[in-house]
Amino acid sequence: MTSTSIPAKASSQPDKSTNVRSMERVFGGISLKALEAFCRRMSMGLRSGVDLLRILGLETKTGTARHREVAANMIDALRNGNTLSESMGLQGYYFPSLLVKMIDAGEHAGGMDRTFREMADYYQDLKQTRSAFISQITFPVIQLCLAFAIACGVILINGFFKAGSPQDKPLDLTGIGLRGVSGMMIFMSISAVFCGTLAVVAFGIWKNWFGCHKTLVPLVRNVPVIGTALTMTALSRLSMTLSMMLGAGVDAKRSVRDALLSTGNYYYISGLEKTTAAIVKGKSFAEALDAPKLLPEEFIQSVEVGEMSGSDSESLERMAVVYREKAQLALKQFAIMAGFAVWLFIAAMIITAIFMIFFQILQVYSNALSGK
Repeated sequence: MTSTSIPAKASSQPDKSTNVRSMERVFGGISLKALEAFCRRMSMGLRSGVDLLRILGLETKTGTARHREVAANMIDALRNGNTLSESMGLQGYYFPSLLVKMIDAGEHAGGMDRTFREMADYYQDLKQTRSAFISQITFPVIQLCLAFAIACGVILINGFFKAGSPQDKPLDLTGIGLRGVSGMMIFMSISAVFCGTLAVVAFGIWKNWFGCHKTLVPLVRNVPVIGTALTMTALSRLSMTLSMMLGAGVDAKRSVRDALLSTGNYYYISGLEKTTAAIVKGKSFAEALDAPKLLPEEFIQSVEVGEMSGSDSESLERMAVVYREKAQLALKQFAIMAGFAVWLFIAAMIITAIFMIFFQILQVYSNALSGK
């Protein structure tokens, strides 16, 4: 009995692991909260001189089952001769690519504790920005859900109204002919298709389906609030990565390449070939980054000033903070704007419903007075 049960268990484990990795490829792996805590623990351990294998051994005893599994896999990879960044990269999509690149740079410069500390601060800021956005948009979304529930209730109640005679039409509160349970199901189905389509489109834009970033980013970047948030987020990540790469002593070509990739914006990444080619020709960072003519002029000028002063790494670090603050402000404004848009939509629904009911009642009185 034992001999038959062990193979079955062993064969099911890879399938489970494969499914988890597939989900991580689409939705991401470790959460922001867990990622910040992981970076903090790694930074503190390395700064205190604790052996790397011992630190990861503690990680196998904390967090989710997937996190403990990843920590154990990283220990095996390190014992097989891989570096820490390579061990993290072998875990599929569990760790963000930006973190893996930054740890790789920290390994080359011998400053992994500083890299982990700065990445912990970065993910803390990112978590706070996301939390603020969610808190701003939560109440409007609740209002929208309540409005949807009320609309379903009106359609359901509408089915109870009957015509006075075979020649009369029953009172239609909606004005669109949806009545009772069947009408409510039709309304819910149409709403589900509409919301699902929006979700798929949003996900496709996020994942750059059909290379849409190259077309959409130039159109959106000049739109107030939305364009500001998009641009400032990308510039903050670019500045931070380039600053840490240069501070870590990484060569110019690789620093620029990884910095552009860290933006996650395929519009800026499309200029990677021209930028690296300019670096190979001996151009300055400002000239190389300006070669594709994709980045804002203000950013290029700031990089140029930093190079002229001989403090390009420190200048880029300050720029990253400024751009991050601007991105956070833009995201807060976007949340407020989105909430206001939801409120307007709900108000339009209520006003439309009132007028529909009014005209339906008016029609009933008109028919009664005319003797129909």
